[in-house]
Amino acid sequence: MTFPAIILAGGKSQRMGEDKSLIEIEGKQMILHIIENLKIAGCNDILIQTKQNKEDLKSILSDLDVMWNYDDSGEGDILSAILSALIFAKSKNWYAVQLMPVDTPFISQELIKGLSNSLVGNLDVVLPSSNSKINTKFNSLEPLMACLKVESSIKIIQKKINNKNNSLSKIFSEMNCLIVDEKIWTEWGVSEKSFKNINYPKDRE
Repeated sequence: MTFPAIILAGGKSQRMGEDKSLIEIEGKQMILHIIENLKIAGCNDILIQTKQNKEDLKSILSDLDVMWNYDDSGEGDILSAILSALIFAKSKNWYAVQLMPVDTPFISQELIKGLSNSLVGNLDVVLPSSNSKINTKFNSLEPLMACLKVESSIKIIQKKINNKNNSLSKIFSEMNCLIVDEKIWTEWGVSEKSFKNINYPKDRE
């Protein structure tokens, strides 16, 4: 079982210098790689979360069955974007969602399936942890790839959103959370490449 997916595509892409969604990786725009992998994994409903109307992006996705939501909070941060997307998800009666950043074109379908299958019982969030070389409390967590229940996540983010000291990793890890580390996802057949972000022009090589 997999859940509807929210692709977070509202960033300014300042490090890249152009809209990351539209960058071609292996002959295909990055966002198309992500949508394809999500759909193959079973995420049939896909929401594109952006800050504003992106006509170029809409044109590329015009033949695909996706939904759109715009964060009009004026805050411009990831918490407000995710909260806006979750409120949209609640309006659709979605029980849980799979978050996905727009800059991870090599995301594994097995990772997506494994995260959703792990969201059971009293858990609110299943949070993957990449194989980070710097081992600190939050640095290896991948909150933008979390699989999470909609209503409980809305409640906690609304409480924490005005506290600038709360990172998304910290918020999620303090909920009823399962952290999926390297030992677990390698058993699913997932490689570290799934977590590779395309942030800089050199990352496209």
